[in-house]
Amino acid sequence: MTTNLIPMLQLLEESRDELVAFRLAGSIDRHDYEVMLPILEEKIKQHGKIRVYAEIQEAEEISLKALWEDLKFDFRHAGDFKRVALVGNRRWLDWLTVMASPFTTAKIKHFEVIDRDKALDWVREDGE
Repeated sequence: MTTNLIPMLQLLEESRDELVAFRLAGSIDRHDYEVMLPILEEKIKQHGKIRVYAEIQEAEEISLKALWEDLKFDFRHAGDFKRVALVGNRRWLDWLTVMASPFTTAKIKHFEVIDRDKALDWVREDGE
């Protein structure tokens, strides 16, 4: 019996070509990364450098194991991202954007939820 009707990780319809767009909601755990990382790796294989749009809703808790998986992936693929748009209302997304910047060649930017369309436009841009 499933008690959680809303998926924690949802691939969005905007995902196409080199753009991976997804929504994370609720508690983010290692399972979410085990689903997401193969998708990212496949896109990297297909396109070289990819773009990521991550919409984070009510993500109150990120487990340490999930964060460790994320960091290991980021270090291994530090040069494989063109742009990363983080969308959410959480103050820690600004902090994460600043902290991740030295470890990747990607441009990383945080957007508020009301600026979702701006985030999608920005992540698709080719400008440096």
